[in-house]
Amino acid sequence: MAKAGGTLDRQSQLVDAAMEVIRDRGIVNMRIQDVARRAGVSTGTIHYHFTDIDRLIYDVHTWACERFFAKRMAAVTEETDARDQLVRMIRSGLPESADDAVVVAMYEIDLYGRAREDPAHSLLTQALFDRQVALYFSVLQLGTGQGHFALTAPALDVAQNLVALEDSYGMHIINGNRSTPVERCQELILGYARTVTGWAGPSE
Repeated sequence: MAKAGGTLDRQSQLVDAAMEVIRDRGIVNMRIQDVARRAGVSTGTIHYHFTDIDRLIYDVHTWACERFFAKRMAAVTEETDARDQLVRMIRSGLPESADDAVVVAMYEIDLYGRAREDPAHSLLTQALFDRQVALYFSVLQLGTGQGHFALTAPALDVAQNLVALEDSYGMHIINGNRSTPVERCQELILGYARTVTGWAGPSE
């Protein structure tokens, strides 16, 4: 964990700066000096709160996962109808753009081996996947109970496929693939959701 002497506000500022550096330079090119410069602090301040760059990257991964999932949870809890929840889930599961620092940080950390080589990062990645699947599962179960969905496959299978689709399309979005703008990716995932739930989809 980050050193206890620092405040959460300062840690959050440094993590935000690190995510911006990862977005702009990539994780393999990130240096402590870059983060300090972006945050407007000395390198000593970075080392005070984080023992080394590996610890900083771990905290970036942790905070990015938490923020991403919190956004998804908030999107669902604002609605009581499972159909609206499903649409909000799909919209919140993709990066807002190629410049979405939170999502870029998660992809960069996963792509460049942290999740494969470090069990701590692997657990974060798995936990985020499982939590998202559980959230989709609850939406699908609710929709079935409300009489809106007639699933053509087990709810767990559908939930896992939805998260996997988001992960795949999210990669294309942050890589700037012009064939997969955010709106198009949302339409494609919603199309799959309509097929497996038997719901015609939103009228708009």
